[in-house]
Amino acid sequence: MKLVTTSRKPAPELRTLGKDLAFSLGGKYSSRGKAGVDEVLSWGDIVLIVSRRGRKILIETYVSGDLIAGILLTGFSVSPRDVPLERGLRTGSELVYHELAECLDITLTDAGVNEILFHGTQKKGYVLRIAEKPSGTQSSVSHQDRSS
Repeated sequence: MKLVTTSRKPAPELRTLGKDLAFSLGGKYSSRGKAGVDEVLSWGDIVLIVSRRGRKILIETYVSGDLIAGILLTGFSVSPRDVPLERGLRTGSELVYHELAECLDITLTDAGVNEILFHGTQKKGYVLRIAEKPSGTQSSVSHQDRSS
């Protein structure tokens, strides 16, 4: 089961992003409450945690308790969707695609190389803007401590 959750006290826009991300991936959204990361990781086989890192947004993807990918976003935009609903994620970033392809429904498209696109609830279309990959790392974000 895919589960999406947020930081302990998320801003409303992060909570909405998490809920719509879960919808697009065919998973479930669960509020985290006071649960620690280790407890949250026991709630599902694939767990995505959406949180803030300063002015940026971090989406960490765990499979069976192991951190598979961390994607740092500079922000996101939401606009009305005027095309039929598509489930899953779409990206032009080969790095993001290869990090997530084995555990999430993601398609490599001609979308911007620094973007992830998905369809949310209520005819919303999301564009997530990927931050530059830190130099010297293989992931699109340096791994953070697990205390968040």
